[in-house]
Amino acid sequence: MTAARMSLRDGAAWVLRLGLGGLLAVAGLLKLRDPSGFAVEIANYQLLPALAAYPAAVLPATELVLGLSLIVAPTPWRRAATAGVAILFLLFTIAVGSAYARGINIACGCFGGGGDAIGPLTLVRNLALLLGIAALWMWDAPRRQPPSAAPQRS
Repeated sequence: MTAARMSLRDGAAWVLRLGLGGLLAVAGLLKLRDPSGFAVEIANYQLLPALAAYPAAVLPATELVLGLSLIVAPTPWRRAATAGVAILFLLFTIAVGSAYARGINIACGCFGGGGDAIGPLTLVRNLALLLGIAALWMWDAPRRQPPSAAPQRS
């Protein structure tokens, strides 16, 4: 029964890694097509508009690398990628929540090129993704090995 549970956990973690990694890789690639347009989308959040060019230059490649790392990297690197993805999605959720709370009517910019306007559904989606990332963090944790039997002296 334990082996079946481990197998189910491994399968669920693989599906989450593939889904989250694919989502990030596609988002990064789409944003790389128009960095100046993405910088405008970041500036629209009105958090630090003068600095929008910096995250616009770094974020797409970061998303691409983290997304691919979730899918193909060996376990220690996947754990680091999962932590990086968690930080990104936490920042995304804070930015969306801040803009929504201030009544700023803007497109998400999640995949570059506009998109749907932010709202409660955007926040729920981001929180659901954060829950998925948390589950992936737990499921991809190194497993404890059962203590080996001590040699018997006769």
